[in-house]
Amino acid sequence: MKAVTLSLAALGFIGLPAASQAADQDFTLTYHVERIPAAKLSIDTCGSVVSEVAEKAGLGAALQSFPGQLVTVQGGTSGSGAFVVQCIAVDATTVAVVQGFDYQSTKGPLGDAADQMIAALKAEAE
Repeated sequence: MKAVTLSLAALGFIGLPAASQAADQDFTLTYHVERIPAAKLSIDTCGSVVSEVAEKAGLGAALQSFPGQLVTVQGGTSGSGAFVVQCIAVDATTVAVVQGFDYQSTKGPLGDAADQMIAALKAEAE
């Protein structure tokens, strides 16, 4: 539903204090939020799909589950970036929050992986 790519170095120019402090350490955030009926995508399936995409992309990944509430998958590559995915149970909906952080001023492999993760989740729900 929503996709955003931000360069925090650019945000520093518009006067956000935290962003200006981060300007010395450029990174790019790719962010997706998707709401899917739980009947089409459970939080457990969400976590499994994300883990598979991470593995295929050659990214390290760790899954943590809080049954019936939340599944998180996080990982990345040393020096290149990181990703964090939360699969959240909200009533009869699975909310997937996918974030890819590239440790550079432009979108890179972790942002691309975040795009692939959200695409795989949407495809799984169809």
